[in-house]
Amino acid sequence: MVEPIQTVLLFSGGLDSTALAALLRPKVLLYVDYEQRPAEAEQSAARNIARALDLTLLTVSLGIGDFGSGLLHAGAEAHSASAPSPEWWPYRNQFLATAGAAIALQQGCTTVALGTVRSDGARHLDGTPGFYEKLDALVSFQEGAVHVMAPAVEKTTEEILVEAGLDEAILGWTFSCHRSNLPCGNCPGCWKRQRVLAALSIPGYTWSAGD
Repeated sequence: MVEPIQTVLLFSGGLDSTALAALLRPKVLLYVDYEQRPAEAEQSAARNIARALDLTLLTVSLGIGDFGSGLLHAGAEAHSASAPSPEWWPYRNQFLATAGAAIALQQGCTTVALGTVRSDGARHLDGTPGFYEKLDALVSFQEGAVHVMAPAVEKTTEEILVEAGLDEAILGWTFSCHRSNLPCGNCPGCWKRQRVLAALSIPGYTWSAGD
């Protein structure tokens, strides 16, 4: 068994964070309920995947619903003029990384990791390498000197899933819908999951360029 590294991995139960959980085998998987619509389904997915990977899962609440917007936010699908994508939640990754860093201190860890991948940077600035460089500098400057990293920020979801070598059973537990605790099939999260699993030839998943 691989020795867990001294890292807290923010864990949503989606494809990206699941692949990183398998690759990094962090000390703690951290699920954050930040009052997003699909919190119940995400937490169920996170729990089942953590059990399958034999990793420790910690669940916390972060009450930032008053600051949210976009598809993930209950009752706030109207987007501001500055919203770069339908699912955009202002400063979400900054909130989550800060909470993760605080938990890292509690857990005796030196790093908090987020499951951002290359395509996220095309949708919002807090999915870019530059964002993580600046956030790492800020967080590590403070007491505790916890570092922030996004180890897959230059990779695609397909690439890290191939590296992780996860089986169909674990991939089947993942959840990615932005709107609901049941997959809506009509949001960026559902589209991405369908496309990626089809690209990996997982039975039951199909995708075409016209979808």
